[in-house]
Amino acid sequence: MNETQLLTIAAALVATLFGLLAAIVGWIGSRVVTKLDQMVETLNEVAGELHERINGLDKRIVRVETKIENDK
Repeated sequence: MNETQLLTIAAALVATLFGLLAAIVGWIGSRVVTKLDQMVETLNEVAGELHERINGLDKRIVRVETKIENDK
């Protein structure tokens, strides 16, 4: 084999490996984006539940304050 053939084979191998690396990085990136989207949805659900609990506490505090004012 002469140098030109070896250079051609080496260039093809490097290009193939680069393509494989780009595909793996893209696949990992898409999985990360999917996981982040799931986390955002979960955080929104938790935030909704917390708002409901805070509103429930607010109603109870108003009832207690009203009862104390009526007792005076």
